[in-house]
Amino acid sequence: MNNSILEKDRLNTKEWESICRKCAKCCYEKIDLGCGEIVYTSEPCVYLDTVTRMCKIYENRHEIEPDCLKLTEDLIREINWMPPDCAYLEYLSQKDTLQTVRAIERSKRGKQGKTRRF
Repeated sequence: MNNSILEKDRLNTKEWESICRKCAKCCYEKIDLGCGEIVYTSEPCVYLDTVTRMCKIYENRHEIEPDCLKLTEDLIREINWMPPDCAYLEYLSQKDTLQTVRAIERSKRGKQGKTRRF
């Protein structure tokens, strides 16, 4: 993954969509059994070209198919039905790890100058 993209706080639409591997797993019907259990079916969205794994109506998908969600960083963090190998999930995990490491490094640098001598 491009580290310059990973280091940004927020990505523009083109950068965000470039993360997707075009697996189309999110374009198949899912059944939520509750308690976090999701069953992935073999039934694709009617607009998915299963050969190219591309949406036939991509530019207008939200108007034509209101159930098609715009996958944003905030939404990806909220929903529980994305496949575990989704590139968006991997990106967010790496981004969160990077932010945590940087916070720890900042904390350590701040503490270095605050030692007491007796």
